[in-house]
Amino acid sequence: MPPKMASVRFTVTPTKMDDVPGLSDTSPDLSSHSSSRVRFSSRESVPDASHSEGSGDISGVTSSIATMTAVEPGSDRTAYPPDSAEGRSQISVTEENSRLLDDDDDDDGGGGGGSSRKHSGAFSNNFEDGDDYYDRNLALFEEEMDIRPKVSSLLNHLANYTNLPQGAREHEEAESIGEGKKKLTKSPEMGTFMGVYLPCLQNIFGVILFLRLTWVVGTAGVLQAFCIVFLCCCCTMLTAISMSAIATNGVVPAGGSYFMISRALGPEFGGAVGLCFYLGTTFAASMYILGAIEIFLKYITPSAAIFMNTDEAENSGAMLNNMRVYGSAFLVIMALVVFIGVKYVNKFASVFLACVTVSILAIYAGVIKSAFAPPNFPVCLLGNRTLSRHQIDICAKFKERINLSEPLEPTKLWGLFCHASELLNTTSCDEYFIHNNVTEIEGIPGMSSGIIAENLWSNYLQKGDIIEKASLPSAEVVGSANHEYILADITTSFTLLVGIFFPSVTGIMAGSNRSGDLKDAQKSIPIGTILAILTTSLVYLSNVVFFGACVEGVVLRDKFGDAVDRNLVVGTLSWPSPWVIVIGSFFSTCGAGLQSLTGAPRLLQAIAKDNIIPFLRVFGHGKANGEPTWALLLTAVIAELGILIASLDLVAPILSMYMLAAGLRYSPLLGCVNAMRRYSKNFC
Repeated sequence: MPPKMASVRFTVTPTKMDDVPGLSDTSPDLSSHSSSRVRFSSRESVPDASHSEGSGDISGVTSSIATMTAVEPGSDRTAYPPDSAEGRSQISVTEENSRLLDDDDDDDGGGGGGSSRKHSGAFSNNFEDGDDYYDRNLALFEEEMDIRPKVSSLLNHLANYTNLPQGAREHEEAESIGEGKKKLTKSPEMGTFMGVYLPCLQNIFGVILFLRLTWVVGTAGVLQAFCIVFLCCCCTMLTAISMSAIATNGVVPAGGSYFMISRALGPEFGGAVGLCFYLGTTFAASMYILGAIEIFLKYITPSAAIFMNTDEAENSGAMLNNMRVYGSAFLVIMALVVFIGVKYVNKFASVFLACVTVSILAIYAGVIKSAFAPPNFPVCLLGNRTLSRHQIDICAKFKERINLSEPLEPTKLWGLFCHASELLNTTSCDEYFIHNNVTEIEGIPGMSSGIIAENLWSNYLQKGDIIEKASLPSAEVVGSANHEYILADITTSFTLLVGIFFPSVTGIMAGSNRSGDLKDAQKSIPIGTILAILTTSLVYLSNVVFFGACVEGVVLRDKFGDAVDRNLVVGTLSWPSPWVIVIGSFFSTCGAGLQSLTGAPRLLQAIAKDNIIPFLRVFGHGKANGEPTWALLLTAVIAELGILIASLDLVAPILSMYMLAAGLRYSPLLGCVNAMRRYSKNFC
């Protein structure tokens, strides 16, 4: 009679082998059955040990490893034919078995009796035991648990709001821990609103909204500008949907989007996407710093310029040098702030968010007010050509006379286009100036003016073209290209405007970068990110329509506001004062630059620690508390290259290139992972 072979059935859940003490002493030895066949089943449950004869329960070792039940061959469920030459082992891996085993472990008192257990895994978040916290990240699919938010909790979260990326807060707290003090592990407390929605809003709204959106609307027209904004928002929405597919279909690892894809498809794919995100985030720091310097030198304190040129035609070159000097100084200051401690960035996070919110509300308030009381920002035109106001006192060729017998007194405008010769006692004037009249129009006619009909269509210009109002009459005389005209500084096209605007819709990864701080990352990341994209898309699309309906076309195409006495164009529409937008946009761009310099080094450090590219390994090291010192140094060097370009319009397309490259790789890869996890049984 052949020997009786016992059928072994046990359940395995993902865990680290190091976490199970004495596994080698209690695990069944199956090495002798080298020829045994193994069959996997995803939905078979383990029968209770009490219903089988001769059962042996070893679940007391741990509740998350295995339960082995030995059954005699005579059992109906597990017996095999007596003439079988070899025994067969069946392994069933299910989530339901894990829960059954946890109940058995509590009943038997193994591993600490009935006390609360603390799981540790490769992708699980650390947390404290408590009744108020539910570890929802351990299950692929789980019903939502309705927890009513409290007003006190919301106010407390708002007071402690931070927009730092994953890992930055831990480094900040590590610096404040004294010797001999041990940091207690805290459970994740961030919800959808504070942990994902607000950080995404703060990162998406930025310098392009305040400095370039009006120019995009005036150049492309309301219709094409609407298409540009809608196209860019759709790109980020597709990326967010692909990211949400992974966040809702498995455990979300702490570490952000890089870890999400590198741990799903491997570090090679994650490294390719991560490097694009790193370079894009680094050039984003350059763009934000250049935007802050542009606001500082053109609208706050123009007298602070170091390099100046009396000739307005050559003053643009001096302005570029000022941007390089001040931009480099700002970069050094911000890098030092990040190096000293991210806790300073954390303290001002709520201030930067408030600046963005107040500035946007001021724009909508100004739009409403312009319908019945438009602000007074006159624009001076010679014929149909727009003139710069900063050297013009009166928009006329001659001053008004009280007494008709008095001679005509020329204005400063007359002196700019006419030159008197004392030797010949003659005066020579520009031909276009002689044949055209000077008119003054309202720069902000308001919602009820019907100006949107003129701003519907595009008006692309070549570099050096004069900004004109086509509806005004003009003599067919060329004249000279006087520097008092407002000229186009770059050649514009549809694709160029897409490249300049696209950085304003990036920043959607702020929620996924904080996955380790979220209570329920599977729920918060998709909802918060998609809601933030919908909110910002609504703001951008509505502003496109409002700008076209309230602001004169020549003012929209005036990039730096020379036609309205060098005021920020979007500031002229805001209420109660243009300074609300100027101050708010300055601090928001500074905050966005600090956040970019905080997040980019940590992304590079994560890539370096994975040892994907060998020569980047040195950037994985940092200070004792984990701060990426070497990665911060490299980030500052690369950001300096963008600042040396000294033009926001040239740096923004570089940022768009890296972000689009990362997004085009990110979306299909995450979609592929989601499909493979849903329909492939042997995936991972």
